[in-house]
Amino acid sequence: MSEEDFLQALTGVDVQLSSHANWQELKGIASDHPWSLGETPLTPGQQCVLAFWRILSRDDQGQSTAPMPGEGTEEEIRQSLSDFQEDFETSVLINTDLDLDSIRELFAALAPS
Repeated sequence: MSEEDFLQALTGVDVQLSSHANWQELKGIASDHPWSLGETPLTPGQQCVLAFWRILSRDDQGQSTAPMPGEGTEEEIRQSLSDFQEDFETSVLINTDLDLDSIRELFAALAPS
């Protein structure tokens, strides 16, 4: 999967989650701590998808199992993102009160210095 295709896949998940007010709040936090993928700046939505997908896909040893380009096939990446979108929407955006202060701290800690 090319970087461009990967960014489009992240954007696709962002679009699917964008109807949730909580998602908009998360994107606002991400915009305060911008990231890039290589040389390409990420949109706040892409950044949120990437962060939460990688974090919530951790195994028992704390390693992310979310396949990045070069680690998995295009189909594996798209399926993993689709599963993440469904689970995140149901488990987090709809049924959880988000701790926005902790999320701010997370993005600040992960932002490049």
